[in-house]
Amino acid sequence: MDPISHLLVTRLLLGSRPTALLAGLAPDLPWYLLYPAWLARCGKAREALSSGDWPMPPEPIKRAHYVSHSLLTLGLLWLLAKVARRDTRWARAWLLHLLLDIPTHSRERMAPRPLYPLWDWSHDGFSWANWLTRVLCRLLTRQQGASQA
Repeated sequence: MDPISHLLVTRLLLGSRPTALLAGLAPDLPWYLLYPAWLARCGKAREALSSGDWPMPPEPIKRAHYVSHSLLTLGLLWLLAKVARRDTRWARAWLLHLLLDIPTHSRERMAPRPLYPLWDWSHDGFSWANWLTRVLCRLLTRQQGASQA
């Protein structure tokens, strides 16, 4: 899911505390910080923006994405916060992010690996973006057909 969708769902289900909203975005931060910088450095940003063909990132960026989307990472961060006697309510937002991403990402584009690095398994979910695009195209097609009749 995109950051706006994650923010909206987190706010709807868990409230508007800044720590919850930030934790709802946290698993994607490595991706949004590293991938655009890599695209720009390799000179691929303009082509990707104009064609819509986004190249797969190098392994270090993939690994950062998988680590940030791992339940093991969340568990470790939660444990560290517990030991330090810090508030752990943020973990619910991070977990919500992971639970939303697992069924809504296909293996074609780096589906989350919930137990990475112990297990490289991923669920081949449906791409919510592809589904939304198809629905919008059908609605537009119906609307155009109705206006021509």
